[in-house]
Amino acid sequence: FNEAGEKRSAIECIILAAAIIDGQLRIALILREQLKSNSRSIKDELLCQADDERGVTERNIFKRCREAGIVDETLFQRLGSAYDKRNKIIHRYLLSDANYDLATALVFEYVFLIEAVKQIVYRIESEQICLGCGMTVSGPECDPALIREMVENKEHFGSPGHVHMENKTK
Repeated sequence: FNEAGEKRSAIECIILAAAIIDGQLRIALILREQLKSNSRSIKDELLCQADDERGVTERNIFKRCREAGIVDETLFQRLGSAYDKRNKIIHRYLLSDANYDLATALVFEYVFLIEAVKQIVYRIESEQICLGCGMTVSGPECDPALIREMVENKEHFGSPGHVHMENKTK
């Protein structure tokens, strides 16, 4: 997202921001469910999608987050509005009144939304740490190179051959 901003590519920023928010909200749903169930379980439907699967849409993630009390009505409306503008810019740029000014304005809206959602995830993570429940725990810092490697290899807990993070900390 930062590199796209440095290149002044509003459309790339929009695509990446939407993906970041979608991912953050999926994590928020998982964390909230873990608190509710007092477990570390993770619903694969929120993290994995095969090529032939429909998957869970962004709009459905917004609705689930509102129903779970993760986002309030105001944030839900702002997420939906940004989603509609994103679709207009991405799918109907030439067929609508969308222009680069709208795209640029949407980037600034997404900056606000990313921060708002990040704070929500942080609060839920803090709740997990405080209650000692769920996958968020406090402990030694992990090696950033290890984290990058795990992300690049799309490793996640429960995957075949997974090595737990605590075994690879500095």
